[in-house]
Amino acid sequence: MIHRTSLASRGFRTTGIVCAVILSVALSGYAQDPRGRPTGPPRDRRPPSTPRRTPPRAEPQPVTVILTVLTDPPGSTVYINGDERGVTTAEGRIQFEKLALGQYTVEVKKEGFRPVGKVFVAGTDSPTLVFKLDPDLDDTVKQFDALVAQGKLAGAESPNAFELVDKVSTQHPDRPEVIRMRGVLAAKLIETASPVVDRTVTDWRALSRDDIVKALDAATASVSLKSEDKRSQAMTSFFRGVVALRDWQQGQFRSQPDPNRQGSEVPPETTGLTTARGELEKAIALDDAWAAPRYQLGVALFYLGDYAGAQATFIKVSQIEPRWVSAIIWLGSSYYAGAKPKEAIETYRRAIQLEPGSAAAYAGLGLARSARGEKDAIKDIEKAMQLDPTSGLPHLNIGIILAQSKKSKELTRAVDELKKAIQKNSQNLEFQNRVAEQIIANLQSRKK
Repeated sequence: MIHRTSLASRGFRTTGIVCAVILSVALSGYAQDPRGRPTGPPRDRRPPSTPRRTPPRAEPQPVTVILTVLTDPPGSTVYINGDERGVTTAEGRIQFEKLALGQYTVEVKKEGFRPVGKVFVAGTDSPTLVFKLDPDLDDTVKQFDALVAQGKLAGAESPNAFELVDKVSTQHPDRPEVIRMRGVLAAKLIETASPVVDRTVTDWRALSRDDIVKALDAATASVSLKSEDKRSQAMTSFFRGVVALRDWQQGQFRSQPDPNRQGSEVPPETTGLTTARGELEKAIALDDAWAAPRYQLGVALFYLGDYAGAQATFIKVSQIEPRWVSAIIWLGSSYYAGAKPKEAIETYRRAIQLEPGSAAAYAGLGLARSARGEKDAIKDIEKAMQLDPTSGLPHLNIGIILAQSKKSKELTRAVDELKKAIQKNSQNLEFQNRVAEQIIANLQSRKK
């Protein structure tokens, strides 16, 4: 019994051990901390599910756009796909509303400008288009070249090149074509004035006032086209001075000096001469190496009675232009009027060496020799008459010499010669006729 009990107990224990092993094996998959404590069954490691989000509703896309067109210049016509759609305002702006999505060709045109076109994709491109039109000057350039070739540079006759350039310069002053035309015309205008400059020295009697004024207009126009050109500025002042001098010679001034009498006095009325002097001095300041304004300044100083100043001026002119015979003759006249007959004689002879046919040089030589008491001096003046029968100067100088005689016959001839001098010097360009008139008046008063 006891043995059976023992066996039963042993069997129970065996069974218990087996069950414990089985349970241990069954629980061997559970985690266990280092201390042997089970941590419980493993958890599900999958990430938690997130709730589905509803995608946002897309905003409705526009089906049209507003197109803004900006143009320079304003007042331009806008074409869309070849159709005229309007003209930009004075501010150069126009808008087109409800332009459907798509591709368009936008073109801008204006008379006198080259058209410009652009492709515009409505819905993709910026809805503002800017157009800058370049002027179309091809026809203007052709017209300009034709006018220049025809010599129609400026003046009252229309059309002319200056009128054309002045107009296009106002509209497009910075265009290369306009700058070129201004430069070409400025040079051409100076070219036309240059021969007149020479004639003021070599052909004063034949040169008309209108010719001088035209040259002045040309020089003035040249300055307006190319204001930085100093020769053009100097030429403008030169011609202003020459016009003033010519007007003084031909005007109704009183108390003019005697250009051939020693000790001549300065006239009280010299407005024209002082104007001429001021303009000619401006020209010299602008171009000191230019002889022409110095020459005319010497003439103005002579008539103003500044004979020393005239002498210095004509000496300088002769240094710049040693073959200007007229400047040497004026130097001789300045010496004579300044009571230097010896220097006058030498100077007149130098002029004759350069130009043996100069009537003015022989006329001056005879007068200067007479002042030194040379009895045959009048022969030089008579030769001057032969060399230039149209000149009044030889008659004036003979009249001056004979007026100093005490012989009635010579005094009578003096009056006749002085009257011929006045007749041949109708424009007062060789000398002032009032000189001869005054001598005649003095001779007639002596007879009373």
